[in-house]
Amino acid sequence: MSKKLILAVIDGLGPGLLDRAIAAGAAPTIDWLAAEGSRSDRCCSTFPSLTPVCLSALITGRHPDGSLIPSMTWYHRGEGRFVEYGSSIAATLAEGTRQMVDDVLVNLNLLHLSPQVETVFERLDDAGLVTAAVNTFVMRGRTRHPISRPSARRVAQRIGIVDAVYGPRRYFLGDLFFSDRTGAPINLGGAVDRHGGHVGRWLVTRDGFDFLFFYLYETDAVQHRGGDAVAAVAGADRSLELLVEAAGGRGRFLDRYAVAVVADHSQSAVERAVDASEPYADLRLFKGRRRSRPEDCDLAVAASNRVAMAYLLPGARPTLAEIVERTRASAPADVVLHCDDGWYVAWRAGGELRFRRGRGVVDERGNSYQVEGDRELLDPAIYPGALERIEGLLACPRAGDVVVSAAPGVEYRDAGGIHHEGGGSHGSLHAVDSLVPLITAGFEGHASGLPEVPSITDLTPMAVRHFGLG
Repeated sequence: MSKKLILAVIDGLGPGLLDRAIAAGAAPTIDWLAAEGSRSDRCCSTFPSLTPVCLSALITGRHPDGSLIPSMTWYHRGEGRFVEYGSSIAATLAEGTRQMVDDVLVNLNLLHLSPQVETVFERLDDAGLVTAAVNTFVMRGRTRHPISRPSARRVAQRIGIVDAVYGPRRYFLGDLFFSDRTGAPINLGGAVDRHGGHVGRWLVTRDGFDFLFFYLYETDAVQHRGGDAVAAVAGADRSLELLVEAAGGRGRFLDRYAVAVVADHSQSAVERAVDASEPYADLRLFKGRRRSRPEDCDLAVAASNRVAMAYLLPGARPTLAEIVERTRASAPADVVLHCDDGWYVAWRAGGELRFRRGRGVVDERGNSYQVEGDRELLDPAIYPGALERIEGLLACPRAGDVVVSAAPGVEYRDAGGIHHEGGGSHGSLHAVDSLVPLITAGFEGHASGLPEVPSITDLTPMAVRHFGLG
């Protein structure tokens, strides 16, 4: 019988930050797991490297072309509105707080996340395994979970927002959803990871799962604010240590569990915040359905951290070529992307690359592409997994007509004008946002079956194989 499996996701943990935390003695549990197993710093996020997209990739094994989750903020062509998964409180006002709550907890999982792909929870649940997840909001599974506190559930029903979600067999999201009473401390302020650690300890003590998705988010939140990131990693490490202690210590822990520790994305410093709509300021821009009508507008611009997407609306006066040229002329743009007659087109620093699937260039993950133009445009050391990740977004029907990845140091303000200047951000195609550490330990013969150059999309297939499900 396979060992039980824990997939721990530390939001925003980059390889350099992990190295600093280990050097400071702030991550002894993660350091021990790496010493007992293996560590790769070549693991790559999806694109855009934004949390809803990344969590969707982690639980489905697919980039946006498969998951259908294209960004933190995107324009819904069918409904004529922006979808906002919580960039900031101010950004939610474009479509309304109630709409944002429904989008995050219900629509993301049951409507937006593709019904054509199974999540790791669905796949393992269907095989009779006990799945569990802590503090992730991307969690589609087979089990219905009503809001756990009756008073909160009555309020939700009265004001007409979501009062239940579908997730893994055992699901815990702070004090809102909990399939079991664990006695964990309340998760307010900076105590979310601490709360999650105590929930995880409760689960390990009771041998309460076969597969656990253990999500620790504070490392990302602290970096956005420009806070003490090493201290945040120490908190995440302590939460992992609670699981180890509950199993009876380090030796016994790895006797019982195989473990993968990964980040969804990394982060880079923000030196300047800009308005993604600036290149199109003279056009009729959609401002959200409370303030404008799509049929009266040329363009909808959805900006999320270090990536932005422009959507041509049905009555648009400019052509796609004109929008591409305006975007390329924008100083904050690093890489500009769009589709052209079956080809994916990338532009950077005056050079252009066109590619599509076919015989020709084989990347480090074994994908084969026909390539035209400047083959050196996207150096894999700077833009890791670029062609696979670009294709993974541009082939998504919900992606913008033009996508722009911001230059290092630049962030796009969200719909509420909020930014992280002086702190950190992510979302771009660049390595500074995209490379993450991947640590595995406790697998038979130290072999997790992951490729030499892994992607976060490889984690769900790894879990399925680990339990012998093909």
